[in-house]
Amino acid sequence: MPLTRRTCLALAATPLAARAAPEVVIALDTQNPPFMYAGRDGLPHGVYPLLLRTLFNQIDVPARLVCLPWPRALAGLERAEHGVGGIYATAERQARHDFSQALHVETLKVYTRRGGLRLFDRIEDLRGLRVGVLRGWSYGDSFDAAARAGAFGVEPVSSDSQNFGKLERGFLDVAVAIEQSGDALLVTGDYPSVRALPNPLTENPTYLAFNKTAQQRALIARFDESLDKLRRSGEHARIVSLGLRD
Repeated sequence: MPLTRRTCLALAATPLAARAAPEVVIALDTQNPPFMYAGRDGLPHGVYPLLLRTLFNQIDVPARLVCLPWPRALAGLERAEHGVGGIYATAERQARHDFSQALHVETLKVYTRRGGLRLFDRIEDLRGLRVGVLRGWSYGDSFDAAARAGAFGVEPVSSDSQNFGKLERGFLDVAVAIEQSGDALLVTGDYPSVRALPNPLTENPTYLAFNKTAQQRALIARFDESLDKLRRSGEHARIVSLGLRD
């Protein structure tokens, strides 16, 4: 049916904010519970999906959250195919991507076998060790630079449970995991020889990021404004608490 002059005028008068915004696709890791992971239903669960759904709803932008293996999520970010949630902002990444304000701050801990490494205080304490990490992950500029320089050997796998299994069997000297993720594995009792060292490896803020070529800085500004309001209201802390139990 052809548009009438009245219909055309009505469409022209519709405020831009009222028109449908294009869908934004955000990739999340499949295996990083309790922060982001694929549930049995195949959908994203955890802290970051809850936060992102809330924030995109508040700014009235449709967002489709998808779970991907972390290397695929990062590869898609490099090609500007989607944004990525729960990512660390290394110096290298900041050169190519635009970042939101911090979604959350993750504490990374060093885990070892009983009778293994007795103290972790600085990166140099890992020298010469076999270190279990997650494939495609950055652990901060200092750790990444030391790994590239060969100060210690990194052995990447796809999940913390694989690292803890290798650690329990003596195939690793230490493993690095987010505190909540590592401690949740210890509670299962499946890794009786594994323990956490008291000092953190680092505390890393996590972000929402887009490739600079995607030109999403205006969206990020709206997202940040909503995130700031969520924090000031206390709702951010409540959502994080819910996500940790998701």
